[in-house]
Amino acid sequence: MSDRWFQKYRQEWIEETLRVFGFINRKHLMIKFGISTPQASLDLKKYQEAHPEVSYNLSLKRFEK
Repeated sequence: MSDRWFQKYRQEWIEETLRVFGFINRKHLMIKFGISTPQASLDLKKYQEAHPEVSYNLSLKRFEK
């Protein structure tokens, strides 16, 4: 499987997690996919760029929908 497929899968998982729980953070991605902190940050940044309705809660250090 290609890196592109894994990136797409992580983006879909971010979307589903936000839909179900209303928030997500880097740690969720790191645990679920075994990725590094920088990769988790990049995935969340890309998701937020594509979905401007998602905001970052600085005090709770998580993305919220």
